[in-house]
Amino acid sequence: MTHLQLGFIGTGRIARALIAGLSTRPKTTMYGFDSNAATLRDICNDYPVSSVISIPEIARQAQVLILAVKPYQIADVLAELKPSLTENHLIISVAAGISSEFIRANGISELKVIRVMPNTPAFVGEGMTAICGGKNASDHDVTLARDIFSAIGRVALLNESQMDAATALSGSGPAYMFHILDSLAEGGVQSGLAHNDALLLAAQTMLGAAKMALSGTKKPDELKRDVTTPGGTTEAGLKVMDEQHIRQILIDTVAAAASRSHELMK
Repeated sequence: MTHLQLGFIGTGRIARALIAGLSTRPKTTMYGFDSNAATLRDICNDYPVSSVISIPEIARQAQVLILAVKPYQIADVLAELKPSLTENHLIISVAAGISSEFIRANGISELKVIRVMPNTPAFVGEGMTAICGGKNASDHDVTLARDIFSAIGRVALLNESQMDAATALSGSGPAYMFHILDSLAEGGVQSGLAHNDALLLAAQTMLGAAKMALSGTKKPDELKRDVTTPGGTTEAGLKVMDEQHIRQILIDTVAAAASRSHELMK
């Protein structure tokens, strides 16, 4: 295994989850820079991360640079980073809506760029990360990014044209799941359960159902039919969902988020 030197520009929540997942990986050295000194200090105290005093310095220390800053900060970060960049650097960006071409255009033309879209379940090792390679990124670079982000969950390799959809579905998706989860638990409460019991029943059911879907043995529609007995309780609940057009509402939810992601890139 080649020794990996990773530089984190920004050490907020997603970076922290990734650092935690990589902290026991062999032959990996991590460096961190953050404009918030307290955030950086906490990361360096909790994990094997070396503090770096400036953005140019982190480029001198590491060949793989993870841009874990807000989208509106990317241009300023690249302006500081550009003089220190070489064709050997690999930039991995977690900034939503920022294209690989924007990063390359604001860096150097030879720059290798990979876009990733992780999500918050990364904090418990169950993240879903979409990955796409930019113009100069090789298959080896994409494989390296996949290996890095596998430390916090599953990965999917996509084309860059699909990243808005991935942002809408898995990037924003945890919020939809929490909204649904909270609603199901409230239904349990209104039907007579204590809140803690309702939340446990709903959350574990959601987790179990997701694992069954990921097993690949059956499609979600088949799994749904397996639970549904004609004239039974499940059918009564599904009838309400169909009458309220819940399926279409969820489809429209993802479409609206994808559209917004595309607007932000512009």
